[in-house]
Amino acid sequence: MYRVLLVDDEYFPREALKMSIPWEKYGCTVCGEAKNGFDGIEKATSLKPDIVLTDINMPFMDGLTMITNLQKSFPEMLFSIVTGYSEFEYAKRGIELGVEHFILKPIDDQELIGTIQNMVEVLDRRNEKKKEYESLKFWAEKNTEENRKRFLGMLLAGDNMEEEQFLFECRQLDVRLEKGGYGVCFLNIDSRTYVHMSQAEWQKKIEEAMGKMEKEWTYRVCYLGRGNLYIIFANLSETDWDMVALSALMQKIQITFMQNWVCTVKVGVGNYGQTFREIVRSRAEAENGVHEPAVSKLITDMLHYIYENYSDPDLSLRRIAEELFVNYSYLSNQFTKEMGMSASQFITRFRVTKAADALRDGGENMIEIACSVGYTDEKYFYRCFKKEFGVTPYQYMDMLRTAREKKEEL
Repeated sequence: MYRVLLVDDEYFPREALKMSIPWEKYGCTVCGEAKNGFDGIEKATSLKPDIVLTDINMPFMDGLTMITNLQKSFPEMLFSIVTGYSEFEYAKRGIELGVEHFILKPIDDQELIGTIQNMVEVLDRRNEKKKEYESLKFWAEKNTEENRKRFLGMLLAGDNMEEEQFLFECRQLDVRLEKGGYGVCFLNIDSRTYVHMSQAEWQKKIEEAMGKMEKEWTYRVCYLGRGNLYIIFANLSETDWDMVALSALMQKIQITFMQNWVCTVKVGVGNYGQTFREIVRSRAEAENGVHEPAVSKLITDMLHYIYENYSDPDLSLRRIAEELFVNYSYLSNQFTKEMGMSASQFITRFRVTKAADALRDGGENMIEIACSVGYTDEKYFYRCFKKEFGVTPYQYMDMLRTAREKKEEL
């Protein structure tokens, strides 16, 4: 029902308007009355009617001045002026204000019905357009990231795509790859260290890992599952594609992933291609050229041992040193030197990250989760988790639940 406010300084004309037609039959309800322009502004501000029927000549503030004031705050509000033939000059002023609906005195019921129907049609059309726009906006926002991933996947797979379609998709999805000059870097995340994240989260992680770069690279990140992450660089000249600089950048990402997100990553860099159709070739070259993290074999072996035994509550640096047949102090110093953090910090971060991953997968039994990542003391597990993520495991679980509920509502 559309809400109607009646504004007239005389009681009986207001009553006549209220009683003259069955408002509900025409999709309306009278929500309030006002006896002058000042009162009309106050009532309209509180009741927020869709339609205002107003007389012109009223004490304290006339109807046209009231309309002028209300239009500033409520531009979508519709107004109909109740006027007589002798008030034609006032009616002309109303037209200047954008008022399109007039009711002549004395009021004829059929004329009033016709005016109300016209105004309801205007409101219906507005609402339909608003609903259509909101629906399009919702689905566009909901699907943009998934469509972007699909499009990037097509480029990486070498799907047969016409240039016209390629340029159209670039513009529609705002991927900014249309100017030519391409190359692909490949990152393969060790399944033992994999952390579940969405496409948008991987994009953000790569941006964080890259940090501020000397060159203003244009790139898009695409995660295609099973730990396979691709960075498509674009809008480059052949001289921009510096394999040495890019390999150093990928090594920086390797170390950052190991330090901050305890993910071990193999990386590869493909060769330059002039057109978008060469992206698939650069991808294959990057995949074929993958190499281990830029740390020594000793630290690589140590990391693999942690990945295989993190759930063991007795895991320690001393035990790792014994297993690898190396001096404890030397191993400790070498790990800190190459990884930029102590071994105990890395093990703690790895364990709580795995716990967070279990929570993201729907786990709720906190004791089982703590034990599965090597903690026998639940309180100590909580302290380690909060130190790493800034929230307790239960708070983290509530955040995940809230996020899932919002997603389901969409």
